[in-house]
Amino acid sequence: MDFENQLQTEHLLMVDRVCRTCGIEKGLLADFYRCRKDPTLLSSYSYECKQCAIIRVNERNKKKYKLGTCEICGHGNRKLINDICNRCNRSLAGLYYDVDILRKSMLHLEKNHGHD
Repeated sequence: MDFENQLQTEHLLMVDRVCRTCGIEKGLLADFYRCRKDPTLLSSYSYECKQCAIIRVNERNKKKYKLGTCEICGHGNRKLINDICNRCNRSLAGLYYDVDILRKSMLHLEKNHGHD
């Protein structure tokens, strides 16, 4: 935040807000994400503290992804969607080209989805 914005938000330095998730009172500027453009308004800051927001996002990602070894490239400890890591998934979608991954992807698709 530049100096002009700091002067404009000075009136918010001592403002506290109660997090809607954990119920703990915390400092508005330090502990809540700004989610709207105008930093001078109270309503521009989230009603969920940064810590609770991080926990919520991580929990959502745990449900969406699982950790393991990619069936195509064999790299371990990766976030997987349908047993395929993001890099191989992007390769299948045509967003990233790697000849070795494409070859391995073809073998994976033949093995798991048969010939149509």
